[in-house]
Amino acid sequence: MSIAVGSLSSSLQIANVGTISYLSLSSRVRASELRGVLVKYFYQYTHNATLICQTLASSGVNAIYLEVNPFAWTGYCLSYFQEMINACKLYGLTFHVLFTVNAGLDSTYTDTSESYYPYGLTGDRAAWYTNLDDGTVVPFISYSNAATQARIKQVIDVMFQNFPYISDINLDYVRYPTSELSTITNIEYRVPYDSASKTEFLAWLTANNKVFTGTWSDYYYGGSHYRDFATWRCLPINNIVHDVREWTLADNPSAMISADVWTPWQGGWTPDTNPYSLGQDVAYWISHGYLDSVNPMNYASTLSDMQYRVNAEITYWLGGTSKGAIPLVPFMTQGGPGADASSPIPIATFITQINYLRSSGCNGFIFWRYGGPGLSETGTPFTNIVPYLSAIKNNCTNGAFPVFLQSSPTTQGSTITWLTSRSTIGEVEYSSSPLFYSIPENGTYMPYIELGYSKGTILSESAESTSHSIVVPLSQPFYFRIIDADFSIELASPAYLNAG
Repeated sequence: MSIAVGSLSSSLQIANVGTISYLSLSSRVRASELRGVLVKYFYQYTHNATLICQTLASSGVNAIYLEVNPFAWTGYCLSYFQEMINACKLYGLTFHVLFTVNAGLDSTYTDTSESYYPYGLTGDRAAWYTNLDDGTVVPFISYSNAATQARIKQVIDVMFQNFPYISDINLDYVRYPTSELSTITNIEYRVPYDSASKTEFLAWLTANNKVFTGTWSDYYYGGSHYRDFATWRCLPINNIVHDVREWTLADNPSAMISADVWTPWQGGWTPDTNPYSLGQDVAYWISHGYLDSVNPMNYASTLSDMQYRVNAEITYWLGGTSKGAIPLVPFMTQGGPGADASSPIPIATFITQINYLRSSGCNGFIFWRYGGPGLSETGTPFTNIVPYLSAIKNNCTNGAFPVFLQSSPTTQGSTITWLTSRSTIGEVEYSSSPLFYSIPENGTYMPYIELGYSKGTILSESAESTSHSIVVPLSQPFYFRIIDADFSIELASPAYLNAG
């Protein structure tokens, strides 16, 4: 795992001098600044993977994201993976999968079409349909449906067992639908009401000492007991994010898991209300170690928009601080057809956005999406990304961030010790509760629930050193993270549990 550290000329490494319980599930390492590009609709257009990778690598890009959906057209997407992987290897790019968990049914898909594709994938149309409160059947999944869960696992297994070069599974559309079904009023509040979801919800009511009224309309949006349903409905999504992590690491223990999430700016929602409108409880995913990084969709057309979104993300999701609760790698766009910013963004504005992301401590950026040499789009071509990449390479005031590796510190009782490769001022943030853990509170923005955070207390050393030792005034168990300040730069570890 790496932390963005500005324009530091050399890396800082915490040496492994002991063992301790690490809240994330393994000690994988991410490259320093991630500069990625989403190559979208690769399988639909005439393309040249080698030319695409050559173009991106020459501009300093180090990662490619290729889209796949576990439903509808999976086999068709996967049939083009190997040629892109071969090109990525040729030019030293990492290969990431943008995994659109809940993006609906492709209109060109037929029930039998996957039988023509490789890897033994099978179709199961029932796995990607669900019901609304009025009985309408829509092509979006129910996260409670066993067939849906099996399908997602099947595709993950197929990907990682056939393409070991995949370095990251990037979860997109990990939520309920919104404007994709804009003809249905309040769609974001009405799914899912399929039989599997109802069964889970009734069990949840019982477990929480609540009694079902006997009338399902009481639990629909606007009903007298919708608060109960709104509280429950993000739990199946939390479970699937957990399961995806488990399934992925079982296939490839070195793989990373990240998620594309709605920003506080989008749709007028904040993370306080996202769990109960979109079912997207990002704070929960972070606090429980399900993700290795978060990729907010910051498709801002101005610098002020970008600043607002990034600041709100740090405040809401990272507990009010950018000290490394989790790496933040936002999506952004050069603008154009199909983007939130429908017109091309001025290059000068784009550069100021990049510099702001870097100065805020972000670990990189991912561009939505590729347009340029090697991809012959039909209709209105997307804005050519090449001039924007060239401008970043030539004009950004901050260079690429170096790698920061970290490993477990040593604890003896409440004493925490660690070593660094260069003199720093060491700090320990500690708490009796999980750091940045989401907790329910009485809400005001909506009459349901908001999120609060358990923040830690920070102890600092008085002088720089390469050998660090801090005594936490708590008996075990307690949670802590290490922070090393190198000049004006702070490098933070993930959270650890000192359980004795």
